[in-house]
Amino acid sequence: MLKHLRMKSATEFIGRLSPATRLLLCLWLLFLLLVACGIHGSSIGWSAQYWTPGQPYSGYLFGIPKSFEKNMSPDEVERARELLMAKSRWIRGDEIMVATPYALSQLSHNPPFPVVNTNIGTGQNMLIPVQEEFPVLHVTALARPATWGYFFLGPQRGLAWYWWFQVFSCFTCLYLLLVVILRGHKGLAAFGAFWFCASAYIVGWSVWPTHVTFFAALVCVSLYYLLASEKRSTQVICAILSGLGTAGFFMILYPPWQVSLGYLFFFLFLGLFIRDRLYLSFKSISRHRLLCITGACLLAAGLIASFVIACLPAFRIMAGTVYPGNRVSLGGDYTFALLFKGMYNLITLYDAPPAFLANESEAASFYHLFPAVILGILLSKQLLVKMGVFGWLLLFNLLVMLYFMLVGFPERLAKLTLLRYAVPHRMDLAVGAASIILCIYVLALISEKAGTATGWWDKLRPVVVGLIITVFFILHGLATVRASGTEGPTVQWILISSLVAGFVSFSLISGRKEIFCGVMGVVVVATGALFNPLSTNLSHIYRSELAQQVIRLNKQSPTRPLWLCYGNIQPDILINALGGRALAGTHWPPQLSLWEKFDSQGVNKNAYNGLAQIALVYDGEASQVTFKSPGEDGVPVLLVRISPNNPILKSLGARYVLAFDDHQQNLAPAALNPIYKSPTGKFSIFEIPQR
Repeated sequence: MLKHLRMKSATEFIGRLSPATRLLLCLWLLFLLLVACGIHGSSIGWSAQYWTPGQPYSGYLFGIPKSFEKNMSPDEVERARELLMAKSRWIRGDEIMVATPYALSQLSHNPPFPVVNTNIGTGQNMLIPVQEEFPVLHVTALARPATWGYFFLGPQRGLAWYWWFQVFSCFTCLYLLLVVILRGHKGLAAFGAFWFCASAYIVGWSVWPTHVTFFAALVCVSLYYLLASEKRSTQVICAILSGLGTAGFFMILYPPWQVSLGYLFFFLFLGLFIRDRLYLSFKSISRHRLLCITGACLLAAGLIASFVIACLPAFRIMAGTVYPGNRVSLGGDYTFALLFKGMYNLITLYDAPPAFLANESEAASFYHLFPAVILGILLSKQLLVKMGVFGWLLLFNLLVMLYFMLVGFPERLAKLTLLRYAVPHRMDLAVGAASIILCIYVLALISEKAGTATGWWDKLRPVVVGLIITVFFILHGLATVRASGTEGPTVQWILISSLVAGFVSFSLISGRKEIFCGVMGVVVVATGALFNPLSTNLSHIYRSELAQQVIRLNKQSPTRPLWLCYGNIQPDILINALGGRALAGTHWPPQLSLWEKFDSQGVNKNAYNGLAQIALVYDGEASQVTFKSPGEDGVPVLLVRISPNNPILKSLGARYVLAFDDHQQNLAPAALNPIYKSPTGKFSIFEIPQR
């Protein structure tokens, strides 16, 4: 009886919730389930082929069942494993070999979660993100909720928390903001948020773009309700969230995304501020609302100040770096073909043509349908009027961004607007968000009047728009072929994508929101759903043969030994993830004081004064220390030619050498003491003679 009453009470409680609340409740319950199961979409499993040679990664959620392997030949098993390895998207090297292992290194550091991780070179400030944020036990962690899971859930579930929090929080804030923008069209708001979060650009960059977008959307929607709501509790909550969001947005430290997104959400808020007459709240502002606004400003300022103080020495170094400290742009170097490259993401996201696009991540973009909206506005006087101040401000922002990308600004204007830091090929994020919001906004406007238009032009207009957009994207496809040569999209793909674009444009301008959302939803899911793998463990990092030896040697050493790694891809970062000290790796900001020990005259400063993936090379005992930055495939790789017996290295505590493949034999002149050799022959560990 009591159980029945409890179930009835719970059912009644859920029934009283609004559809929007139930949607978000189900969403976050799914988030908790994924975190509890330790499921994430990180491509870290790809590193197994380098860090655990001969032991394929076994943590994919959809792997090869053991019962299947029994009925497969060795060649078939190997091919199947290669396909699974391809799922982990090796192109996400910055996430696999830098961001995720460095986040894990914070857990294994002693003490854990330091501001300065002393295991990376001679010490690296971990408040400064390298693509992603790291868990740091600092007051600024209040504005870094994506990292909270690492503090109390451990590495596996902490990574799952980080991965999914970015997407789920971004969807939530965009949904709440779009509900306001669309005046209650909650179904369209949910689809718009989904369209953005599931787009190829998001999945192609390890969902990091959702992180910065989350903060911008959080600030925008919080400020809106801080001014619009009369409930004191709402004002207090929104003040806290806007303060945290402002600080979080500032601490991302990636200007190409921050500047362009900052402008977009500024114009979104300005449009809502004017449209919904939020300025009236200032005419008779209450003391409570004023205190909340003041508190939000103080909270943001306090967190930002503590962040700047902790990072000031690093900021000074970053400002003087060759790359990316001095990476600025006046715009105008983006092409028409690149602008709509996302139309072919169904194929380029998995196999990008190198003659046209650097890699699959660079190929990732959005399905930009804003040309259909612009055309619809030009052909409809009614839509021209209904756009309102919000719609025109949004369109103005989009056109300005496009002008900067395709044409460029004068140097003074680019500097004044800060757009000189928003390099065009990274502004695609803001353009994609603006295009999606504009399309959903116009679809809501048109659908309100759908079925009421009786004039012949009202009925013909969507057909005209669909045909023109089809021709437009056919011409774009031809421009893409000219830019990429034989490796560009085929004629069949050009026709298919152009026809689909024409059809959804027709649906958009005719207000057929069910058809538009249905087709675009299928296209978006089909494009990016299989890009990031679903993984369930980190055993190849913590339980591998190599990991066991590194942990054993670190524990038995009386002091914290410094590891030198030769060969393979970023093995130094594996050492860091396991709690050991390593000389090389990826340093940001650059550790000038470290490399100046070997380059006292500063002759090679330009080589190491920037963001770089550092690798050690051995040329013999007699060779001098040299630096070379070849920048292979656009990656700033710094090669440091140095002997493990270098006296400066010994003074830094160098004790162990990890060598892979041919480097095991190449290091013979160094006369190192062998400690361990892998049965696979892939790696060996040596001790440096302390003479």
